[in-house]
Amino acid sequence: MATTASATSRSRSRSDAARIGLLVAALSPALACQGGATPKREVVAQLADGSAEDALVVDREVVEAIAAREGISEAEAAERALDTLRLVAARRAELDALTTPPEHPDDLDPARRGHLERAAMVRLWLEREFEPTHRAEDIPGRTVAANMEDVRVTQRLFHPELWVICQTLIVPGEEVAGRNAPVPGSALGAKVANQFAEQGAPERSPDPALEAAWHAKAATIFQPVADRVLAVEDQLGDDCELFGKIIGGTRRDFQPASDGELGGFRIRFEKFVFAPEEVVDINAQWLEAVTAPGKAGLVGPFPTDFGEHLVLVARIDPAQLADGSAPPDELRAAREAKLREEIAASWRMGEFRATLEAIRKRRVVRFAPELESSPEP
Repeated sequence: MATTASATSRSRSRSDAARIGLLVAALSPALACQGGATPKREVVAQLADGSAEDALVVDREVVEAIAAREGISEAEAAERALDTLRLVAARRAELDALTTPPEHPDDLDPARRGHLERAAMVRLWLEREFEPTHRAEDIPGRTVAANMEDVRVTQRLFHPELWVICQTLIVPGEEVAGRNAPVPGSALGAKVANQFAEQGAPERSPDPALEAAWHAKAATIFQPVADRVLAVEDQLGDDCELFGKIIGGTRRDFQPASDGELGGFRIRFEKFVFAPEEVVDINAQWLEAVTAPGKAGLVGPFPTDFGEHLVLVARIDPAQLADGSAPPDELRAAREAKLREEIAASWRMGEFRATLEAIRKRRVVRFAPELESSPEP
C-alpha cells in the first residue's frame, strides 16, 4: 500500500507531466506523435527539482513555437517557458509543505481561487469595457486644448533641432553690470568698457597684445582642467553629470600675483539648450566653433571674446513638428495626434481612478451587527 507521501509524489508527477504535455501540445502540435513515432526531443534548458527524474525541461521545439507565436528571440522564448516551469516547481514545493494534500494537485485554496477569479473578471472588464472607450482619440478636446496652451508641454514636444550643451570656460574675474567682463584688450572688451565707463573717462581701444597675453595666461590656467575632462571623454555620456562633477571639484578663482593688467580669472560651468536655427544672442565665434563638427562630442578648448571654452555637445535632439515644418492644417493635426499619444497614459489613469470612485459611491456598504453596536464602557 502506498504511503500518503509516495501517493502524493506520484500524483504530483502525473500532474506535472500533464502540465508539460499540455504546454508542448498547445505550443507545438508537431511534437505530437504521428504514426506512432516518438518525436526526437532536444532539451535546451531545465529546472532541477530534486532528482534528475523530477527535472522540468524545455524542449527546443517549444522554444521555437513560442518565439514564432510571440515574435521574440529564442532566448526570450526559452525564458518564458522557464517561467512557466518555475510556477510548476513552486506548486510542487507548495504541495510538499501541506500536511494534508488536496485530492488533486491542481486544487486551489478557496481564497486563492476567489482572488484569481476576481482578477480575471477585472482584466476582462478592462479589455472589453474600459480600454476600448479610453483610447488616445477618446481624450476630450478640452483636455487636449488645455495641454496645447501649456508652454512647458509644447516646448518639450514641438521644437526645432536642439543642441544640449554643457561647458566649462575661464573668463575674466572682473564683472560689469553683474556679468563677467569680456576679455581685456578685445574689441568687445573695449566696447563694453566704454559703455559702462564713468563720465569723463578716456575712451578705450582694442589692444591685440593685451588680448593675446590674456588668452595665453588663461590657457595656462585652464589646460589642466581641460586635460581632466579630455581624459574621460569616452565616459562623459549625454547628461553632463560626470562633466559637472569634474568641474565641481576644481578651483574656480585665480588671482595671479603679477600681470596685474590682466586681472583675475574665474572658471565657470554652464548647462543649457539652444536651437542653432533660432539663435539671436549667442557669440558668433562660439557658435561657429561648436556647430562646425555637426555632431555630439567635445569641442575645444577654443578662444572667444569671453574667454577660453571647453564644450560638450551632450546630444542633438532632432526637430519634432517644428514651426513651418508642414502646412498649417497638417501641422496642427500632427501635433494634436502627438499630444494625445503623449498624455494618453496619464489621462487613462485619471479616468480609471474616477471610474473606481464612482463605483465605490454606487455600492452600499453594510457593517456586521457586532460592528454597529456601541463598545462596552
